[in-house]
Amino acid sequence: MIFLSSAWAWIKKSWKLVIGLIIGFLAAFFALREGPVAEGFRVLKKLRKDDEELEDKIDSELQFEAEREKRIEEETARRLAEIEEKFKEKNKELEQNKKEEIERIVRETDGNPSELARRLGELTGLTVASNDVE
Repeated sequence: MIFLSSAWAWIKKSWKLVIGLIIGFLAAFFALREGPVAEGFRVLKKLRKDDEELEDKIDSELQFEAEREKRIEEETARRLAEIEEKFKEKNKELEQNKKEEIERIVRETDGNPSELARRLGELTGLTVASNDVE
C-alpha cells in the first residue's frame, strides 16, 4: 500500500513525463506498424528468409555432390578390381602359353644351343651373345 501511495504521488508530480512516455510508445508502435520503418523490417525479414532458403539449397547441392563423388569413387574402385582380376587371369594365361611355347621350342631344337638361344630370344625379346652359347 505504501508503494501505491508513493507511486501515485510521483505520477501527480511528473505527469508530463508519464504523458510523454505514453505518447512516445504509441507513436513508436504506429510508426513501426506502418510506414517506411515497417517496410524496412519487412524487407529485412524477406532477405533473411531468402538467405535461409539459399543456404538450404547450397547445403542440399553440396550433399548431392558429396554423394555423387562417393558413388563415382565406389564405381571406380569396383572397375579397377575387375580390371586387376582380368589382368591376373590373362597374365596367367600368357604365362602358360609361353611355357608351352618354350617346351615346344626345346623339343624342336633337340639340343642345339645356338638355335635354342635364337628362338628363345625371338620369343622373349632377350638377346644372347653368340659366345655365351658355344
